[in-house]
Amino acid sequence: MMNWKQRNGARLTLIAALVLSGVSPALAEESQGMMERVETTAKHVGQKIEDKTKAVVKKVEDKHVVDKVGEKLKKAATKTAEGFEKAGKKIKSKLSD
Repeated sequence: MMNWKQRNGARLTLIAALVLSGVSPALAEESQGMMERVETTAKHVGQKIEDKTKAVVKKVEDKHVVDKVGEKLKKAATKTAEGFEKAGKKIKSKLSD
């Protein structure tokens, strides 16, 4: 299965082939240089996207989001259990009166 970079690279190669096939031989060398610049730029953009994605993942990991959610769920479960215990005591006291 091709990843995002491979698909875009294949698209750029196809575009380059189409452009070069329609260009006269005198302009072929000039187009080749242009396509190399396009390829270099595409690789650079892909690298920037990858770097930014890694930065976002690192921020999420640094903020310990998973741990914080687990703590909040545990706290909510504890409060719910305390509420049920309190309600049970009230019911018992009402029934014993």
